[in-house]
Amino acid sequence: MRGFPPIQIFLLCFAFVVLAIPLSQLTGAGSHVKAGPVKVLEGQSVKALLRLRYAHKPSKLSVKMGDKELMAEIGASPIEVDASLPSVKDGVDVFLSATWAEGTPDTSITLELEPDGLASRSETRWSSAGSLDEVITFEWK
Repeated sequence: MRGFPPIQIFLLCFAFVVLAIPLSQLTGAGSHVKAGPVKVLEGQSVKALLRLRYAHKPSKLSVKMGDKELMAEIGASPIEVDASLPSVKDGVDVFLSATWAEGTPDTSITLELEPDGLASRSETRWSSAGSLDEVITFEWK
């Protein structure tokens, strides 16, 4: 004897609902509140964290934002420096200059900028013939 098919279908659907409700609660099917973008006023200075990573330690390193030198000394990678950005509306230009000892293979430097209230931006540049001179522009839209 096989049973009555409508009852079997009902029991199968009932078992699915009994399992689906707790699983939907566990997986977070509820609504999430997302933070909107932070408004940055024109001309307002923004605090930021500047992080510099490299594979081979450079013998000379200069990181400037405008006329202000941000890196005082070369330490172990990563180097983190607190900076104040004049305005992020039109982007931020960072001047990066580095040289390595002779015989160092071409290597990379990653510059990461994390302004308060804005998304983090990261740029990687590769050295050529033991030196690197770049102007890196970070933009937020």
